[in-house]
Amino acid sequence: MAEASIEFKGSSFTLSVLHLKTSTLSDFRDDLKKKVAQAPDFFYLVPIVVDIERVDSSIDYQAVKLLVEEFKFTFVGFTGNVPKAQRKLIRALGFSFVNSANSAVSRTKKVQASTKAVKADEEIVAKVKQTQIIPQVSLFTDKIHRGQIRSGQQIYAKDQNLVIIGSVSAGAEVIADGNIHVYGSLRGRAIAGAKGHHQAQIYCQNLEAELVSINGNYWLSESMEQHWNSPAYIHLSDTELVSSKLI
Repeated sequence: MAEASIEFKGSSFTLSVLHLKTSTLSDFRDDLKKKVAQAPDFFYLVPIVVDIERVDSSIDYQAVKLLVEEFKFTFVGFTGNVPKAQRKLIRALGFSFVNSANSAVSRTKKVQASTKAVKADEEIVAKVKQTQIIPQVSLFTDKIHRGQIRSGQQIYAKDQNLVIIGSVSAGAEVIADGNIHVYGSLRGRAIAGAKGHHQAQIYCQNLEAELVSINGNYWLSESMEQHWNSPAYIHLSDTELVSSKLI
């Protein structure tokens, strides 16, 4: 008997989630346009899931999809902690609905709301957070670049950490499958953990970046105000980026 030409297997992928906070599509379009304008190359054809938990269920799903595709994202489907009937409607309209693991956990916690259980959960979360902010030992080798990386330049450390002895100018891009260390100012874009390394981190002597990303999770400049223009490092806690003071 001939071997089958296809095979289904379970896997996991990093998807960006766009949290929709308004049912007014004109406002949604204006804000999305502003975001994309800050880093158009980064967002080009990025697979995206739209979280509709905070908007009215009567929203025009087709219009949302078309708006997302207008700005060159790859629309995957909708997600969010919404009623079963709403999920069924979305699928009946021909759209995918991606079940959120976080939503499932949230519902479970509401059912199991005993004081003892909540306290145990808090202790576990605290331990996880303490573990995550400790720099991890990396098995990557280092790619070292000496000198300034100028606007328009791109440096990629494939299967390596990237160490830059110098600064990264606005309009430049540095990418590494491991960590990124900038012994100078980081003013351009820095993308660490490019192949899915969730423990990757970004270090710099002066944080003024246009965009930072770790394992597909990104921040634009307005999200870095806490440690702006100071030594900092950025890492992942669960699926959220966190910045900390370097020294």
